[in-house]
Amino acid sequence: MKRWRRSLAFALAASLAGALASPAALAQGAPDEEPAQEEAEDEAPPPAQKARKRGVLPARADVGVKERKAAPADPKRGPAEKDNDRDKAEPPVEERAARGVAIVERGGQVLGLGAVLAGDGRILTALSPLGAGNDLTARLADGTTVRVKLGHHDRVWDLALLVPQTGRWTEGLTASSRDPVRPDAQIRSFSAARGKVAAVPMVLRSRRTLLGGDDRQLDDAIELGSRISPLDLGAPILDEDGRVVAVLGRGCAPNEGKPCTPVAFGAPISAIRGFLRAVPQAAVQPAGWLGIQGISEAAPVAKGVRVTVVHPGSPADEARLKGGDRATSDMILAVGGVPVTSPEALADAIRTHAIGEKVPLTLLSGGKYRQVTVLLRAAPDPKAAATKKPEVELPPPSSSGRATEEYRK
Repeated sequence: MKRWRRSLAFALAASLAGALASPAALAQGAPDEEPAQEEAEDEAPPPAQKARKRGVLPARADVGVKERKAAPADPKRGPAEKDNDRDKAEPPVEERAARGVAIVERGGQVLGLGAVLAGDGRILTALSPLGAGNDLTARLADGTTVRVKLGHHDRVWDLALLVPQTGRWTEGLTASSRDPVRPDAQIRSFSAARGKVAAVPMVLRSRRTLLGGDDRQLDDAIELGSRISPLDLGAPILDEDGRVVAVLGRGCAPNEGKPCTPVAFGAPISAIRGFLRAVPQAAVQPAGWLGIQGISEAAPVAKGVRVTVVHPGSPADEARLKGGDRATSDMILAVGGVPVTSPEALADAIRTHAIGEKVPLTLLSGGKYRQVTVLLRAAPDPKAAATKKPEVELPPPSSSGRATEEYRK
């Protein structure tokens, strides 16, 4: 009997101890089997319920979920933020376009402005400010001054094309296909002050008929609603994208029974394209001269142009290129990084560089590679020097030629 009472008391004590111990076990997340079963099921309980069953604060669980969702989005936002920073760093349209505007001068005196043709280097400007003679220079965006010659002209539309004789400036402007005479247009042009070019707003009123050079009629000339300085003639007129819609010229507004009134106007893109189509083929920048003769040759390790003759006093002679037999002469492998394997390819590569440019040449001589830099200049012409004539104001007009593609379209 005593033994039975003793066993019953022990069982009651054990049950009581188990009941007291169960809340502590739940607080520690002891039932591992339950979460495992929940993860295997399709319908998982909300995070707050999981947190309560595992003894974790719901707020903490919510934060964890949000952080896991937000983390993958950060890399996606990175490039966009970089693009925004890059857009902020880009200069305005006016500033970029100003790189393609040149100041036309004579003897340091400003005559007008001009637009450099993109990728071409020639300068489109107004004819009337140039006056007599060809003693002209153009001041480019970097402040350098180059000598220019009048390559083509149109008295009627007051247009002129200037051809640089040294250097090659390719940061130019392209033609626009938008109608500049519309109510919502934001039109700008340029003005020169203290040797610098600045963008200025401009108002275009309409298209009208004016009188041009030689009293010829100008159809669809662009009438201006802004005052123009005579020193700004030849300046390009730009649309919102920084493309050329017209060039400032000088004409005459007809009056009934009275002399016409001198006015500035915009020569439209249609007139500019027609003008550039008529540019003579000879109105191009003079090609640089290297001053060598050579033959094609294929060495065991490379192909190039073997120099046979170096003209005394030439750019090649000044750079100490060697001609002669294979044992002592140089082989030209590349011009400005462009491989050349024939005399024709070498001439084409040199022709892409202007007079006054410094061009690197890659050479092979005596089994060793070396690089030299030549300063290109115009080829000497003894006959032309002996019969040199003074420059004339205007070249004879021509109806043939080639123009920049952007304006020809």
